[in-house]
Amino acid sequence: MEAIVMAVLRKPHTSSYTHACGAPEARRAIAAHHSVSLHHHQQLNPENVIVTNGCSGALELSLASLLDPGTSLLVPNPGFPLYEEIAESHGASVVSYNLDRKRDWECDLDHLEKIMKDHPNKHNIRAMVVNNPSSHGVVFSEVHLLKLLDFCFKHRLPIVSDEVYGDLTFGSHVFHPMASISARHGCRVPVITTSGLSKQFLVPGWRLGWVVFHDNQSGSLRDVEAGAKKLAKLSNGTSHLQQSAIPALLSKSTPGLVNWKHTLRQTLEHQAKTLCSGLESCDSIEMVCQPQGSMYIIVGLDIDRFGSRISNDVDFCHLLVQEENVFVLPGSSFGVPGTFRVAFTACVSTLEEASKRIACFCRRYSASRQQGVLPSKGIAATNPRE
Repeated sequence: MEAIVMAVLRKPHTSSYTHACGAPEARRAIAAHHSVSLHHHQQLNPENVIVTNGCSGALELSLASLLDPGTSLLVPNPGFPLYEEIAESHGASVVSYNLDRKRDWECDLDHLEKIMKDHPNKHNIRAMVVNNPSSHGVVFSEVHLLKLLDFCFKHRLPIVSDEVYGDLTFGSHVFHPMASISARHGCRVPVITTSGLSKQFLVPGWRLGWVVFHDNQSGSLRDVEAGAKKLAKLSNGTSHLQQSAIPALLSKSTPGLVNWKHTLRQTLEHQAKTLCSGLESCDSIEMVCQPQGSMYIIVGLDIDRFGSRISNDVDFCHLLVQEENVFVLPGSSFGVPGTFRVAFTACVSTLEEASKRIACFCRRYSASRQQGVLPSKGIAATNPRE
């Protein structure tokens, strides 16, 4: 907030138009931020950066530059529905690769190889999307990322690395930017990184994101990057004024910033543990994987233990919000039916209350199943939740 105020008072040019790919100061700061873990001779040029309308804008720009009608995109399952929506809006399609819930949602490399073996036109698969930290709370290890790079090098696939949650990781789990691992891998696999301020700095309404092109030794992204810059001119850039905050937010020398980030990670971790401890004893619920990062967790449901009014995860979520005023998303929205996804960004007291209500809801429907009695549809009216 202070950085923007100072820009208004001391830098009148921030009220003017700027380059369609972003203000020079913002692009320099983003390039420096993503160069920290690279070798000196691999430092990014600000020209490799485009500032976008949020991370979703970065995904739109990068995927639009890669995809043509009739082509395909490898996307994770569970994943983020926007990948498919963007691909289909450009006449392309997605091929979902599994994340293995038995291995803390790591990418299923056997399934990936099967896709490349069986796909009728694998040469039309333009790229692989990797979301790390993921939108369901998982952080990939360096070893696993190296295996993904081996796979992509073998099949000549660039990687679109969705890193919007960045270093929001917990405990011993460490965020490894895909581009830094690719550099250690020999810069053989081109990486397009998408990220932004919204999640890591709790300012989703600012709509500030960016895409960074990390090319390989062969210059495989040269035309893709050029195309993305041409597409950026269609929107004529994002808010110049809000971009003025990017250098302050991405510089570790900004007073108080390191401590603020540390406190944020601790707070999210505490909230995650609070929610998980409240849900672990719930009837008919399985904690698939403890949160390792981001802001969410996927929770398994034993649908067979509920009554006839709950035949799937959508029924569960619909009745839960109707009767207990607790809003969670059905896992089928993310490609994993029989689960639900819940955010742990609320305060501790709210999470404690929410877990109690979920536990009460599960007990009520599990008991009704055993007794052959359906819970009253009017329960929300007779016992309102506010």
